[in-house]
Amino acid sequence: MDSEPPRANYDGFWPIFFIGMSMVLLLVWEIQVGVSTRQNAEQMRTQQLRVVDQARKVEDELSKLVRGLVELAKTDDAAKGIVTKFGIKLNNPTVPTETPTPAP
Repeated sequence: MDSEPPRANYDGFWPIFFIGMSMVLLLVWEIQVGVSTRQNAEQMRTQQLRVVDQARKVEDELSKLVRGLVELAKTDDAAKGIVTKFGIKLNNPTVPTETPTPAP
């Protein structure tokens, strides 16, 4: 008698299905990570804009205070001592006298 072992019939559906599901899960994960990263970046950007605005306000107020102190130092000895002690100097930025005209 010829006894051959029974042949196994393998179906290719399940391996392909599992590979496909793995790829779909990876794609969903990548999209979720991208969305959360974008949201975090936008939130950080708005926070940085608020910090920059606050820094500009503080800089303006500090500039006014320093200018006032330097002006007061012209007549007051105590203010002059503070200006001298900390080496406070005003930087006078140069302002352009003419505005550039755009080229035609």
